[in-house]
Amino acid sequence: MKRKPLTTRTLVITTASMITGSAVGTTTETVAAHLGYNGPGVGPAITAMAALWVLDKLNTLVDDQK
Repeated sequence: MKRKPLTTRTLVITTASMITGSAVGTTTETVAAHLGYNGPGVGPAITAMAALWVLDKLNTLVDDQK
């Protein structure tokens, strides 16, 4: 199976999605802690979902297929 080469576009999209996901996850954990919810796993779960959502949206927005 032929792999697509690693490009600057891929790196920028991946980095942006990881930064956004991390920020959303941290915010979610902070809000949950202030509301009294101390259950584990809220931040990482939201981080993963936000990162994947942003990755999908940016990949679609900056589609390099002509």
